[in-house]
Amino acid sequence: MDFIKVDDPGVGKRLRRDGVVLIDGLLDPGEVAETRAQMLRYQEEVLPGVPRAHYEFHEDGVLRNMTEMQRYDPWFREFAQRERFTSLFRGAVDWEPTLFYLETFPKRPGCRPLRMHQELFATPMEPAQYLHLWIALDDVVEDNSGMVFYRGSHKLGLAPHVYHSDQLPAVEDGLLDRLAPYRVEPEFPAGSAALFDGCTIHGSKANVTDTMRLSLVVAVRGVDTVVSGDDDIFSSVIARFFREELGIQKCAVDDTLAELGGDEAVAQRVLDRIERDYDVRLALEDVGTGASPRALAARLIEHTGWDSLNSATA
Repeated sequence: MDFIKVDDPGVGKRLRRDGVVLIDGLLDPGEVAETRAQMLRYQEEVLPGVPRAHYEFHEDGVLRNMTEMQRYDPWFREFAQRERFTSLFRGAVDWEPTLFYLETFPKRPGCRPLRMHQELFATPMEPAQYLHLWIALDDVVEDNSGMVFYRGSHKLGLAPHVYHSDQLPAVEDGLLDRLAPYRVEPEFPAGSAALFDGCTIHGSKANVTDTMRLSLVVAVRGVDTVVSGDDDIFSSVIARFFREELGIQKCAVDDTLAELGGDEAVAQRVLDRIERDYDVRLALEDVGTGASPRALAARLIEHTGWDSLNSATA
């Protein structure tokens, strides 16, 4: 696949055809350096005040991700809505885009491959108007977690996914085998980017180098799209807390801890995880073992102060 300029009039045609467009020189070297410096500032100065749900570290203390960065910092809020990006999005689709989120998943030395997946599987919305602008902040080649796309896979709609032991979904291997002729593995100079559809199957390789590989993602959705509400998202997260703390395979959002065999010690561990991830403390005496994921989600939403989990700003 060839790279094109950000203002190329053929962006929309390529996106409709291939599901992914490679953009040359989206950021110049000075902008790349500034963005990297701002990411370090964000991590050192802003991250300590960000709810735990929007960042994660590896067990050894190395940063794993920072999400929803536009919520907590004006520099990144402005960055995500630069006219250059907005014009690119509007020129690529026939719907009006609005900022969804800004996030980064640094690829540490020795990191494993990211399994092939579709963004719309993890975050379904109606209508399916969802774009990612993935921006390389380092030269990205095969050895440092190189990117992989399946050209034209967006035309398939949502592909079958399977869940692995790490609870992450991935497109089933049989389909990937059949799509092998359409697999592309472009190399990205720092400052270049990939614009791709929410249904485009993609992932990344292992980082076998001894240096961190940095990138940023600006995601937009259609201004009239409907995405899962806060209650659905929080209920799903807390149901996972129930499963993990109880060591069980299934938990519906209306199941209570008592019904699942949990006691006050389990309830306290769930509440501790909610506090760690969302900076919201719920009292055990107000919850007890009669709480369900849906009930806890409702209490959590009351305390977050967010009008919508999916809004562009806090």
